[in-house]
Amino acid sequence: APAAARSSRPSPPPPARPGVPRGSAVSAAMPPRRGGEAGAGAQVVLGSARAAFEPPPLKRMHPWQQDGAGQCDILAGGVDDSGVFKGIYLTGVHMMALLRTFQLSKAFMPVDLVTPVMSLGQSLLDGVPLVVVTRGCFGRAKDYGAGPVRNEAQKSVWTTCRQMRADMPQVLITCIDIPINCSPDIVQECLKEPLRDYRELMYHEGTWYTPALINASSLAKFKAERRKEKSGAKKEGSINFSRKKFAWVNEDQFYSDIYTISWKAVLEVKTPPAVQRRTDLDFTTNQAPEAKPIEDAAPSAALATLRKALVMAREAGNAKQMLDSIRSYMDRAKWWETAGMEEAIAACAETADMLKADPPEAAKATEMAVGACIYTNKVSKAMELATALKSAASSPQVKVKASKLIVDCHHVLGDLDKALEEAKQAKAAVAGSGDAEAVAAAHGLVVGACLATGSAEEAVAAATEATKAPAKAAQAKGWLLLAEAHAYTAQQDDAPSTAWAEVTQAQKTARGLFKELGQSKDEAEALRGAVGSLLEGGQFAQALLLAKELEAFSTEGETKAMSAVGSQLVASAHLHKFQKTGTFLDGGADAMLAAAKLAVAGFDDLGDVIRRGAAQQTLREAIRAATKSS
Repeated sequence: APAAARSSRPSPPPPARPGVPRGSAVSAAMPPRRGGEAGAGAQVVLGSARAAFEPPPLKRMHPWQQDGAGQCDILAGGVDDSGVFKGIYLTGVHMMALLRTFQLSKAFMPVDLVTPVMSLGQSLLDGVPLVVVTRGCFGRAKDYGAGPVRNEAQKSVWTTCRQMRADMPQVLITCIDIPINCSPDIVQECLKEPLRDYRELMYHEGTWYTPALINASSLAKFKAERRKEKSGAKKEGSINFSRKKFAWVNEDQFYSDIYTISWKAVLEVKTPPAVQRRTDLDFTTNQAPEAKPIEDAAPSAALATLRKALVMAREAGNAKQMLDSIRSYMDRAKWWETAGMEEAIAACAETADMLKADPPEAAKATEMAVGACIYTNKVSKAMELATALKSAASSPQVKVKASKLIVDCHHVLGDLDKALEEAKQAKAAVAGSGDAEAVAAAHGLVVGACLATGSAEEAVAAATEATKAPAKAAQAKGWLLLAEAHAYTAQQDDAPSTAWAEVTQAQKTARGLFKELGQSKDEAEALRGAVGSLLEGGQFAQALLLAKELEAFSTEGETKAMSAVGSQLVASAHLHKFQKTGTFLDGGADAMLAAAKLAVAGFDDLGDVIRRGAAQQTLREAIRAATKSS
């Protein structure tokens, strides 16, 4: 039908709302329906008295559309002398409706529009400006990365406008692109100077831009060379020839007539926001982060047992029970259980406070706390605890024990000279105390520190001084220290042949002194060391005799384990003899196997799993040697 016939057709009355009488006050106050009209969802706003564009009422939203086809605006009209916009402003127009606006001109206008709006169709042909507003079409072109899908969809609008501008020069079509979150009042700037002189504009971060042609010769050259590289890419299994190309002429002239469209700033409305730069990304001066162990979410069984035992001990007020539970946990805990270790250290401090009346027992609690700190690599805290214990110590034995803890911390830190100095200070502090046990322990600190620094002669001199103590118990411990110093010398490559004999003699002397004092456990330890020294020195027959003496120790009380150790040493003496000469000592292979089996049975009765494993290893070697000899 002709456009005139359709424009003269009377518009039907609006349909009644369900439940609302036609013509009532409620019906008049409700906004008209716009579905089914030729506007395809367009909304019309007439010029207002304000010099700004207001968002239209009842703007339709289409959240299910992701291509942005319904996010275009159309402005037709101009600004009068008073600065008031006169015309029509359609927002939320679908792309197809926009294209039909160009094709059908005024015939596209809805049939129920008022006469001033209907006349705009003819005014389009007379030169009334038409402004097409898109949102978020070219803004992403100035950012890194690809934009959304609607960018390509809305770019076709600009392409159509350019085609219409060429086909219909009398229609003043201006295309404007603004961010999708900007209000429509920004568009009024395009109707003023200097923006009204441009037919294509884009608003981005406070600045208006217009398209501009720039020479793209370097880009075209790069793409051409890159295309050749891709076409000549190396195939799998073929030879890759590294060929270089040298042009005989300047190739820039072949690409000088290639241009691309970019953007040129024409008006800065406001300063673009400054991007806040981070200053904490300096990876050269910062210290390396401390690597912390990964902790399990649930506490270990040992920690759970410790917590229960501590609760029971606190309720009973038993400090020694707390100390025993902490010691049991320390034997089972792993080094990565930082939370459990911290609880154990705190419990040690609590136990030491409860045992103030008994300094030696309080010192044991502090010693366990220092050991836990060293175990978890908290040496500085361990040093603080040891130093505090030394400052508060009143008895010579506690002072020596505190000095030993300080020496251990220095050894962990690698400060061997400081460890030796601390040991000498402890020896001088208890020299005139009259406490033989404390003096012997101080001499042991000095000997150990000297051996740690490699000063064997100084260690021998300090141990020899310890053998001259007035008390026999101190003398015996001094002879053991002298044996330790001689053993260090005997293990060197240039050691004299009599070095192990000196070690054995010192241990035998210590064994005699302990025997006179009736200290069976210390005697057995000295005898065990003497057997080991004889085996190292090649005196297998003498080692067998001493091992049998150790085996004859009582199987009751503290020496029960030493009897099993003696049986294991008897088997070891036979094995050393067989490995050296291919023969066994007195008793032969049967005596060796019997002693090895007796050692396994003894440790099994004691429930000592670790020593039983070592005895079983000795038994396997004995069976292998006996089988080989037969």
